Amino acid sequence: MKYIKTSLILSLFVFSLNASEVTPKIDSEFAYIQPIAVEEAPVVKAVEEAQLDGDSDGVLDRDDKCPNTQAGEKVDASGCMIKLDSDKDGVPDTDDKCPNTPAGTKVDYRGCELDSDDDGIVDSKDKCPDTSKDFVVDGYGCPQTATLKVNFAPSKYNVSEELVNDLQNFALFLKENPGYQILIYGYTDSIGSAAANKTLSQNRANAVKEALSRYGIKTTRMTAIGKGEANPIADNTTKTGRAENRRIEVELLQ
Repeated sequence: MKYIKTSLILSLFVFSLNASEVTPKIDSEFAYIQPIAVEEAPVVKAVEEAQLDGDSDGVLDRDDKCPNTQAGEKVDASGCMIKLDSDKDGVPDTDDKCPNTPAGTKVDYRGCELDSDDDGIVDSKDKCPDTSKDFVVDGYGCPQTATLKVNFAPSKYNVSEELVNDLQNFALFLKENPGYQILIYGYTDSIGSAAANKTLSQNRANAVKEALSRYGIKTTRMTAIGKGEANPIADNTTKTGRAENRRIEVELLQ
């Protein structure tokens, strides 16, 4: 019995010694572990930033696709300026050079009515669409016309000096309208034979053609035709009437 007690005491003593050896070893494994510092999340600051509206347009910065909108400008849900188009022609008022365009009118990039042939007359008023740029147009968008009045003394075909201004003005018109070809008709009164009058009328037409060529009109644009005593415009039984019939007429061909 004494032996058993002695053995128990020794066992407890050995266990105590072993425990004292182990405990320091366990403590040493945690010697290098540092405590973790936990910071407080900046919840208030994040909320404040999320509610910022830098340009004061009513759209928060996080949703604003057009930051720095000018003060007073109306914006849409994305923060971009609403571009008013009062006449609803597809061009914003800020860019519209022709406000109050009638509804349904086709406009160009400026908001102005189209002028498809670029003749200076808008399509809605243009009576001659697709006019060539070889013509000056009138207020209806149609090529301007002109005439030349030339009269002759009996049996004569020379062009008098009194007609110089008329010829120069007609030549200037032809230069401004290079799309025209010109027919020049010569006429006589009824005095004389038909054959003689036919030749005389041709000479009159040729004389006007030559005069116009001297003022810079190409002869390839002009055709001279003698018509004799045909197509009188006045009474050949009177002196006044015969004077009117001794004439030149021009026809413009496009």
